[in-house]
Amino acid sequence: MNSMSQEPNTSQPIITDIKRIAVCGGSLGRERRSYVRGQVVDVGITDLMKADGLWDLVTGLFIGEETKITPFLDFSLAPVRKPILKLEVYDSTGKLIYTSGKIKADEDGFFSCEIRDKLPVGFHDFQVILEGLDSFRQYSKDLAHLNATENSILGKTTIVGKGKLRILPEDYQGIVTTSDIDQTYLATDIHSGKGKFTALFETPNQKQALPGMPELYRELRIALENAPLAFISASPHFFRRTMLATIAKDNIQIESLHLKYLEGTIKGVFDKVIDTIFNPLEFFQNGFKPAWSRTKKFLGASYQSLFDQMSYKLSILLYDRIYLPTQAKEILLGDNTESDYMIFTLYQLICMGKLSGDELEEYLYKLNFLGRDAITRDAAKKIRLYSEEILRIHGPKNPVVLSLINRTTHGPNESDMLQKVKEALPEGCYEKEFGTKQAFYGTEGAIGMAIILEKYGFLDSNQILTVIAGMIGKVLEGKLVDETYLMKQLEELTLPKDTEGTRAKIKESLTAAFQKE
Repeated sequence: MNSMSQEPNTSQPIITDIKRIAVCGGSLGRERRSYVRGQVVDVGITDLMKADGLWDLVTGLFIGEETKITPFLDFSLAPVRKPILKLEVYDSTGKLIYTSGKIKADEDGFFSCEIRDKLPVGFHDFQVILEGLDSFRQYSKDLAHLNATENSILGKTTIVGKGKLRILPEDYQGIVTTSDIDQTYLATDIHSGKGKFTALFETPNQKQALPGMPELYRELRIALENAPLAFISASPHFFRRTMLATIAKDNIQIESLHLKYLEGTIKGVFDKVIDTIFNPLEFFQNGFKPAWSRTKKFLGASYQSLFDQMSYKLSILLYDRIYLPTQAKEILLGDNTESDYMIFTLYQLICMGKLSGDELEEYLYKLNFLGRDAITRDAAKKIRLYSEEILRIHGPKNPVVLSLINRTTHGPNESDMLQKVKEALPEGCYEKEFGTKQAFYGTEGAIGMAIILEKYGFLDSNQILTVIAGMIGKVLEGKLVDETYLMKQLEELTLPKDTEGTRAKIKESLTAAFQKE
């Protein structure tokens, strides 16, 4: 009995209360137009977590959780139904420069606030304030918790979240970099069911960057005079806190992080089914066969969109373009495991006004890429609206100065990617609009990207060596990155012909460095 009583207590801390937080992830805009998005959720906490000073309201994490948080833990976070919020923006001196009106979030706690007031250029902080609830169900749930819990902090919280808002000048002519995450920044195994399942349980420390990529992002920011960096991923939104902690662990500074809201797709399917049940006459008004064909198309595309990136990433790129200065130039980074190369090409064509209006909407709705119908009629309409807004604000122009695709072993090579894009576009469209210029370059990893970036004047040769130095000792797909690996990769890199001089120069520098060791 005594020996048993002396055994250490290994049980987990008991959840004793609820803390309400707004998870945002930062935003980027211009002087006369910007926006903030986020979601309000309830987090179960222990007594230790009740001290407000121990919460980082920018990441939505309790101090100490940065190394323990996983997407699975956030999967079950309870969304707050229809919270009423207010947004306040402060400049770097702490001066209040903007206060919103009432912001009503949806039934899943998601909110968006567009700022049309002219804000000063620079790096600002915002805070999200909870003012009340517009849901009797949520109010009753809160009341039941408060009655059952002594000294609960739930009803005492007003500031539920914070974030960073960067405002660019309207005449900004610099670079904005937008990057994919999985297989572009992180070495996520997205090619197997096991890999996707494992990703749910990985902590930030377990998520490994592709060798050299954190260094590449950091060097780009230095070389481009603090140019903004945004991440876009088709991972579900409940990956947000884990991703923010992972990015911070790798010492990467970002302006925004976009993740996919899966429940919206699921809810859309549910609403469509309900609408059909209660409006059968409208459903069958043009005959059973056309109605059934439309339904199969919608359900098939909705199911595919749970896994596909086409509609989601294209929409986000276009939406963000609305809030960027007209003369801002863009660098896009992606990979060949899904459809980034097709998305980046379409984005350029839409910004140039080469696909627009009814033609664009019909093309997207009928588009089948890599065997998938992933764009529903509603998504095609939304993309069309974004494209019209872009053309109205910025006029027809291609903002993309460089598009790079990480060529992994799990996808096509550069020539095959180009062929797939040409076949998916209207006949002759690629050749007519791009001519001899490539819409994207396919290359292998951080070294290839760094060399091409140097060719375009965005990095220098010393920064390429810094990126390579960050790769040494890392592991990629079971292989140690050492002298032999690096020299072999340099030899085999897929690169434009006019970068051969840089390749030879880097090989020479590495050879000399390795001989000194």
